[in-house]
Amino acid sequence: MNQPAFTFTRVCKKCNIELELDDFAIDTHTRQSKHVFYFKCPQCEGYTATAMANIPQNTWKDFIPARKLTEVETKYEAAQKAH
Repeated sequence: MNQPAFTFTRVCKKCNIELELDDFAIDTHTRQSKHVFYFKCPQCEGYTATAMANIPQNTWKDFIPARKLTEVETKYEAAQKAH
């Protein structure tokens, strides 16, 4: 049975406002490529996480500050090439 494609929404379910990128993790220790974005709600300070694969890379620029985007993309690409 086919399941519908997962679409990650960056909206806090409690506050109904857009979450902000808090941090990210690049999996460099396994071959599973479990790269993760961590988001925080600026209002309630709740956290949520999702796999980087759940958000198309061409949309990262929409929520990653420009000063951090190059770092995220560089580390992500290096990890992809390593596996």
